[in-house]
Amino acid sequence: MKTLSCEVTPIDLNTWPRKQHFAFFKEFSLPFFNVCVSLDMAALYNKCKAEPYSFFHSYVYLTLEACHDYAPMRQRIVDSLPVQLSSVRGSVVELAEDETFRFSYFEKHASIEDFSKHAIAVGKKSKAKPFFSDAFAATEGQPDLIHISVLPWLNFTGFSHAVNEGHGLGIPKFVFGQFDLQTGKMPLSIDVHHALMDGLHVARFVKLLQEKINDFCK
Repeated sequence: MKTLSCEVTPIDLNTWPRKQHFAFFKEFSLPFFNVCVSLDMAALYNKCKAEPYSFFHSYVYLTLEACHDYAPMRQRIVDSLPVQLSSVRGSVVELAEDETFRFSYFEKHASIEDFSKHAIAVGKKSKAKPFFSDAFAATEGQPDLIHISVLPWLNFTGFSHAVNEGHGLGIPKFVFGQFDLQTGKMPLSIDVHHALMDGLHVARFVKLLQEKINDFCK
């Protein structure tokens, strides 16, 4: 594993309440489970129409904020053992001009203004590069990522990912769907590793994310 910019703290299995659940689920061939929810995004969408930052960058920014504020979303599996990360980055799918996607690697920033400037610069650079770029080689496969995709063409109620067989690092995967102008709702698919989280944790995260969206719009 390459050197990470964040702190990596081993989770003490002797005191961790999930010790037995971790041992049970980490050996599954398909250990991730998926939940699809509907977020109330009307206020955020309307706010962004009057601001210099985009709707897309805003909900990615808030997702990163929520992941930093909710420890289970920063837990990973490294060398078959659970660890806690101090911070995470976004591995965000963006569409290039040739209608194929690239990964843009977004760092957390203290403000939406700083994040937006950063995301615009990173996205412009990544979309001008081939898929297997230097940034891809240096970043993909690192545990301090969250995967974020966007499907603005689809208002889905279910989702499944392409799966590379193997136990992996336990990185959460988020997919945002099409914003519905009439209802103000937007689908969000969340995949998490069952050795690290249960449905209760996903529910708490969704509640936190919605609260962050609401608070951001006040």
